[in-house]
Amino acid sequence: MDEKRLALTGSAKQEGFSLVELMVALLIGLVIILGAGQLFLTGFQNFRKVEELGDKQAALTFAADVLVREIRRSEKPVEADDDELIVYIDGESRRYFLSESSGEWSLYVQVDSDSSQPVVDGFQGSDAFSVEEPSSGHLRVTFDLVGEKESIIFHAMNRTEAVAD
Repeated sequence: MDEKRLALTGSAKQEGFSLVELMVALLIGLVIILGAGQLFLTGFQNFRKVEELGDKQAALTFAADVLVREIRRSEKPVEADDDELIVYIDGESRRYFLSESSGEWSLYVQVDSDSSQPVVDGFQGSDAFSVEEPSSGHLRVTFDLVGEKESIIFHAMNRTEAVAD
């Protein structure tokens, strides 16, 4: 009768996983978990980098829009020095310049003789903002931002001087 029961069950005794099989299964699980963690970390780092680039682009766009609008609206000829810009709007003078605060270089604006206010930060150093006037009323503004290899250059024209010429 024991032979008959043995033939039906296939073995006399039921066994579990061996230690080697268990270790291999744990190793495979560990590799899968490490891979998923690495994918999560890479995705998180990419998200932060994209967010940082978006913030930098928004700051640059804002600064460029403000400066171009101010240059175009200036009632008198714009005074452009190497590292500062002075525009005259609504009877006020607005002076744009770089200044260092907490180890970061920022573009500031000073209206008449009031205290200065930051416009945008992220400049490489004291010479990272320059303004040149290649022709009357035409200005070339250059930004050197942290993390950028090349300078960002944009052009603006003062409407008062453009019409007068």
